[in-house]
Amino acid sequence: MYDYKAILVFVTVVEQGAMQAAAEKLSMTPSAVTQTIKKLENHLKIKLLNRTTRKLSLTDAGNIFYQHIAHIQHSAENAVRSIEALRSEPVGELKIASVSGLIDSFLIRTFKNILDNHPEIRLNITFEDTPVDISEQKFNILLRSGNITDDRTVARHLHNFEWAIVAHHDYIKHHGLPKNLSELEKLDWISYPDKEKKKSPILLSRGRDTATFMPYYRITCNSLNAAKGLLLNGLGITKLPIKYIRDQLESGKLISLCSDWKLPKTPLYLVTPQRIQSEKVRVASQLIIDYFRNLT
Repeated sequence: MYDYKAILVFVTVVEQGAMQAAAEKLSMTPSAVTQTIKKLENHLKIKLLNRTTRKLSLTDAGNIFYQHIAHIQHSAENAVRSIEALRSEPVGELKIASVSGLIDSFLIRTFKNILDNHPEIRLNITFEDTPVDISEQKFNILLRSGNITDDRTVARHLHNFEWAIVAHHDYIKHHGLPKNLSELEKLDWISYPDKEKKKSPILLSRGRDTATFMPYYRITCNSLNAAKGLLLNGLGITKLPIKYIRDQLESGKLISLCSDWKLPKTPLYLVTPQRIQSEKVRVASQLIIDYFRNLT
């Protein structure tokens, strides 16, 4: 097994021309540098440096060895500089996975802001409601709802979404307004996947009262945003975040059903894979956090 630290010490000694200068550059003592070179020579079973009180010079073997391994230190230094640049400048591809309910939100303007202000960033955005593996799929940022249980990640709370059970006014005109939860349960529900990729019961509360039922899911689709599209075309009813259907509720296009019963709020989190972030992730994360901080 090669001692790469000793090799880097040797390269530094050659390029600095003296043990003392190499020691200062490497934050080592001169004696530690000398001992490291001796150990390397003993390992290779050949002398690499001619030492005198005035100067150092390479032996023939030392010259050949240096010509072959000098690039190691230079490559390492370039690698460190590349990492430092990655952490100090917002550059490269930024992979974001978001719940599909945000596709129509003003958050999209945040993504535009990222592109407008940071020309070296390339965005790769996936709108997906089913679980994703941030490490395996190499995402930089996740925007996920519900509880975050992956202890390999760092999660920051962004917002709590309020929900409503809604239908298009054309659907209600045809099927009638449900008078109670029993009638609500029997309407044509539109299902989209939750975190467990399965159809879920509806949990409701009204004051101290609670109710749970499994709806008649007549239509199944692959995302919340798709469910919204089906809903707006009068194909059935579903639950949606109030924030993103407020205009349709106020215009009367959508009607809130059994509105005296409340659905649980759902937390939204910004999730990153680790605490030490590249500058592109830090910049994008802060813009997203600022967006939700100003959300009313």
